[in-house]
Amino acid sequence: MNKMGLTRRSVLKRAVAGSLAAAVGELARPSAAQEDDPIVHKGITREYWIQADSMERNIVSSSQDDVGGRVWLPEDTTYWAIGYRAYTPYWRSSLPGGSEIGENTGIPGPVIRGRVGDDVIIHFRNNDTHYGFPHSIHAHGVLYTPENDGAWLSCNGPAPGTAVATGKTYTYRYKVLPSSVGTWVYHDHSIPQTLGGDAPVMDIGSELGLFGLIAIEDPAAPPVDQEFILYFHQLHATNIPMLAQDFACFNGRAFSPNTPTFRARVGDRVRWRIGALGQEFYVFHLHGHRWLSNGEPVDTTILGPATTATIEYTEDNPGAWFYHCTIPDHIAAGMVGQYIVST
Repeated sequence: MNKMGLTRRSVLKRAVAGSLAAAVGELARPSAAQEDDPIVHKGITREYWIQADSMERNIVSSSQDDVGGRVWLPEDTTYWAIGYRAYTPYWRSSLPGGSEIGENTGIPGPVIRGRVGDDVIIHFRNNDTHYGFPHSIHAHGVLYTPENDGAWLSCNGPAPGTAVATGKTYTYRYKVLPSSVGTWVYHDHSIPQTLGGDAPVMDIGSELGLFGLIAIEDPAAPPVDQEFILYFHQLHATNIPMLAQDFACFNGRAFSPNTPTFRARVGDRVRWRIGALGQEFYVFHLHGHRWLSNGEPVDTTILGPATTATIEYTEDNPGAWFYHCTIPDHIAAGMVGQYIVST
């Protein structure tokens, strides 16, 4: 033994321990390839400033119905809607539409995007100056605490974030988990209200237009060339007496050419993110196309209230096509649109 208390055996023990520690450190440290791998995502904070705005909306803005041939009068198809719109910080000005958030015209609301590990913060302001109703945001598919649920229950009284008064604000916070990957809905879930009927209507805010989609990226999915956002929903004349009849809508519009016209080219990788709200079930059908569902080719997808579908395929069939709900009453009430594929 020397003056430092070292023996041959102790030196060997320390050398072995040091080698093990170094090996463990190398295992824990991501490699250069891992650091550059887009699938390895450390998580970021995504912040949105969203406002509920009231707006006059004609759901048959061209007056035309290309399927049935009917001509509609504006006074029969116009009502005061409410929609979510994305803004710059502190709601200074509305953001222009784009591939990330969609058109940002209110119905549907802006697309909320995320990846596994992200924190999502939504600063919400109620600017419903027409009806003056309280509103909220209730998100599906992400992790949150009861203070961030946004769902009003009379037994809970004025719980935070469930009934944000006109002119007031609230901040919702969510966490994106591996189980969050996919397409989800978000919508108003505040106090039932009435527009003149006998009884308050549950989720009247979402019927008037307060809804949108949440898109959580699948890191294993191939990139797409075209992504289409489509929402099935209905407007009932008993709940919204300004309308002449019930309407079945895509993205706040009824009947082609008023509903969205989507466009792609042969060879494009296409993704549809589809959501549904309301009191009924729907069947999405795209003419001339098929996609895989649980490994089997299909050309229809069934959606119920608050459900979604994510459909992907490589475009191979040029032409002018229709997409619609296959339920006859829904087609007759406006649920039809155009899909144009060029070469």
